[in-house]
Amino acid sequence: MASDYDLIVIGSGMGGLTVASLMTQLRGKRVLVLEKHDHPGGYTHDFKRGRYHFDTGLHYLGMLHEGSMMRNLFDLILDGQVEWVPMPDPYDTFMYPDLRAHIYFDPRRTIAELCDLFPEEARAIQRYFKHIPRAAAGLAMRIQRRNGWGLMRAIAAVLRSVLRPSPTQTVKAYLDAHFRDPRLKAVLASQWGDYGLPPGLAPLGLHGMVVNFYSRGGYYPRGGSGVIGASARQIVERGGGTVLLRREVQRILIEKGKAVGVEARKVSARGAGEPEQYFAPAVVSNAGAAETYLGLIPEDQPIPFRDDIRRFLHDHPPTTNLALFLGLDRDPRELGCNGANLWIYDDLDHDATFARRADWLDGKSPGQAYVSFHSLKQPDAEAHAAEILAFTDYAPFARWRDQPWMKRDAEYQQLKQRIAASMLAQVERYVPGLTDSVQFQELGTPLSNEHFTCHTQGASYGITSVPERFDEANLTWTHPRTPVEGLFMSGQDVAGLGVSGAMIGGLMCVSHLPDRITMLDVRRAAKRKI
Repeated sequence: MASDYDLIVIGSGMGGLTVASLMTQLRGKRVLVLEKHDHPGGYTHDFKRGRYHFDTGLHYLGMLHEGSMMRNLFDLILDGQVEWVPMPDPYDTFMYPDLRAHIYFDPRRTIAELCDLFPEEARAIQRYFKHIPRAAAGLAMRIQRRNGWGLMRAIAAVLRSVLRPSPTQTVKAYLDAHFRDPRLKAVLASQWGDYGLPPGLAPLGLHGMVVNFYSRGGYYPRGGSGVIGASARQIVERGGGTVLLRREVQRILIEKGKAVGVEARKVSARGAGEPEQYFAPAVVSNAGAAETYLGLIPEDQPIPFRDDIRRFLHDHPPTTNLALFLGLDRDPRELGCNGANLWIYDDLDHDATFARRADWLDGKSPGQAYVSFHSLKQPDAEAHAAEILAFTDYAPFARWRDQPWMKRDAEYQQLKQRIAASMLAQVERYVPGLTDSVQFQELGTPLSNEHFTCHTQGASYGITSVPERFDEANLTWTHPRTPVEGLFMSGQDVAGLGVSGAMIGGLMCVSHLPDRITMLDVRRAAKRKI
């Protein structure tokens, strides 16, 4: 099936949408976006069950205050169609059996509360909030050396040699070196769920990126996270491009060492259709590094680091999670919840909690949970809804992988019921009355993640961001420019985790494409939108 598209994008997550939108708006390209799901957006997709509205991956974003660079970038990419609503203040609450701490829109208030809770370590707390932006910048500079903007590469090369502390030391190593109180160390690491690794495995720079990113508050898109994909789709189609849904890309077509298109099939509840081929001078994969190099590129195409990726995945399996979606018959504020995200932990040892992530599935307590209240972030919500996330491992679910979605056997359904009960009981101990408020519940497992996103082992965060991932040799796997001519990479594996990280990955990708878009181009275009 020949076509006259200028560019094909595999996957409609935030990285792919960024590439498609910018190449449409700033270069007049006709872009084809291929998406397996029946809605665009990747982890920005949302869904409804009756009156209840749920998120899947976007629960809040930071640095979206009026006039910020991040706000201007999102306004450019989404053509100003998305309104960002500030969350309640405080917007994050850390809950331990005998301790509560909060994160506020004003970082000075956050620091003051921590100093009040731990007065003997006040100086170390102040020092920590100075070190964190430096560690974040150090890792960002390491990543930015791979983009196509010459000035950014030069700045990155200079700054990474002078920024301290080391961005690739673990969070635990830093906390153990600078703090004494185990309760304080636990509190400072409480947001590790935003990057999916406990303090003993996560690089300080990645932790710093998250802490810094949310230091000015949390924001949520009015109408739900699905408005992001819908807005980008309008831009692409207005420019003469197409967003094709229910299309699973099977392989990238390569002729004489150059990517020339893709082969996909239409998927539905009735099964898969016949192969369809689409052609364009350039192809961007937003599917992820492992998925692209180990799945979409034919095995006979030489890739120098293919075995290195396999070894890395074996040593560092992707982080995945469970999501329990709850429809409620009462306002969560009646239960003492103001709408802040709740980070719940039974234990101060986050590494031990993470290590047990596959051991609680037989009815034990998860030991941790993240709770998000969609209806308290969304002014237009029809009914109250909440979501509980907990980490797990893919292996216990692998035996059901080949059974069809929503049609897996009775044993699987029984396992889901036990898991849902454990997750709800975990939160009930900290939010009494929640269980009695539940009118609807549905559990998503790592198999749901894998089915909808095609991510290896239901990965929530792409390639695991342990310090080794950022070694110079390993960064070649996630470079926007691949070893295959005409094939490029976008998304969170390229730049950073989450929706904003994937967006930055898209910006880095367009700096390498034919008719590339520079940072200066982006800044000028964003300024015109203001």
